[in-house]
Amino acid sequence: MSETKTRRAEATISLWEIFWVFFRIGLFTFGGGFAMLPVLSHELYTKRKWIDKEELTDIVSVSTVFPGAIAVNSAFLQGLRMRGVPGMIAAVTGIVTPSIIVILLIGMFLFRFASLHTVQAFFKGAGAAITGQIAYAVYVFGRGTRLNLRTIGLTVVILVVLFVFKVHPIVAILISGTVGMLIFPKGES
Repeated sequence: MSETKTRRAEATISLWEIFWVFFRIGLFTFGGGFAMLPVLSHELYTKRKWIDKEELTDIVSVSTVFPGAIAVNSAFLQGLRMRGVPGMIAAVTGIVTPSIIVILLIGMFLFRFASLHTVQAFFKGAGAAITGQIAYAVYVFGRGTRLNLRTIGLTVVILVVLFVFKVHPIVAILISGTVGMLIFPKGES
């Protein structure tokens, strides 16, 4: 989609629609962080075409580097990109409102019922779904990566840094980005 066409389409998107889309993303995402990436991709890229794959990857990459929740950071950046400060406020308010409601409900009711088998079984099932969503996110974002010896080698090195040396994921991202600037020539995507 051309930039002019994209900007014209974004100007017609209401703040209410931005709020509602991000509210639904926040409402139907269990596990936060990377578990929300398939939902974010479906809502913003597949369903609405508000963003292309490269922009989505860029927003998620930047969101992981900044402090805070990936979902909130992504909503912040996407809302800002689409409609400026009002869009950012609508997106962030939309993404955090379901969490606030759920936390209040948990505080009021769940702890009374946490020992029930049904509640425990629900959370075990939800945990499996979260694992599946994260695996799907790896697939969706990984399939756009051009595999060659350098990308595979860098991935293996970063996995070693994460698992063996127990480096914080943000540090691993910064290391990987810095190494990427050194090993990938200009113009190579």
